[in-house]
Amino acid sequence: MNRKKFLQTSLGLLAGTHAFSKPKNKRKLCFNTLACPDWSLKEVFENAKKYGYKAVEIRGIKGDVDLLNSPEFAPDKILGIKQMSKDFDVKILNLNSSVVLHEYEALKKQQNIDTAKRYIDLAEKLDCPFVRVFPDKFPKEKSKEFGLNTIKENYETLVNYCQGTNVKVLLDAHGDLVWSADIKQLIESVDKKHAGIIWDFFNMHLITKESPQEMYGQLKEYIEIVQIKDGFFKPNHKYDYTLTGKGEVPIREILQLIEADKYKGFISFEWEKRWHPELPNPEVALPQFVEYLKNI
Repeated sequence: MNRKKFLQTSLGLLAGTHAFSKPKNKRKLCFNTLACPDWSLKEVFENAKKYGYKAVEIRGIKGDVDLLNSPEFAPDKILGIKQMSKDFDVKILNLNSSVVLHEYEALKKQQNIDTAKRYIDLAEKLDCPFVRVFPDKFPKEKSKEFGLNTIKENYETLVNYCQGTNVKVLLDAHGDLVWSADIKQLIESVDKKHAGIIWDFFNMHLITKESPQEMYGQLKEYIEIVQIKDGFFKPNHKYDYTLTGKGEVPIREILQLIEADKYKGFISFEWEKRWHPELPNPEVALPQFVEYLKNI
């Protein structure tokens, strides 16, 4: 082989290797602050940058799960938060509310709607694109159809409230609304400009046993955040969480699906340290997630 041919072959191999590895190099990683219940907002930004994350989902800061009453998110702190986000080059991707959409009794329904609207207002001020809400439970005393219609009606109210903003309201598969077909039926008729879902394979598969292919095939056009956590599924909808790659969640399959489809959104790590204090600390789990994804 002459020198010219050798160089052409070598460069071709290098280009091929680069093309193969490109998707993982372009992955945009995020984590949920459930992972770090003892950190201040500044520590969240600092450590996100340190560990290689480009965004965070805010589900509480220190003792405050409700951001609307958190001193760190007081109105006079908004400009400072936006400056910190810029300084650390870490985006606030999603405000995770505790709002549920299944309430149909007037007072409870209005309380949840009002809270969600305040989260949407806060997200708009923070230049945050998403607010998460729970569909949650179908009322036991009513039919499933009634439950789906109630959730849809409340969701449409919030989606309509977002008109004129840059905010989307994301459904987080939870409670009884975890089947792909049900989620698709609910969301496909609302304004897509302000609607979307968080794809949480773990929460869905725990109940439905659907495969990643089944879920993604139904929901892909609505997915705004792909949420990853790992663990083992046990009988009776029980589970054990593990560090990433140590459980049975088909993470590689999920990544192959979204990357073959040129998914451009964030992959978010949900480490539920706030609810499960026995789990390893964020200083262990957060960098381990990044390292694991680098190698698959």
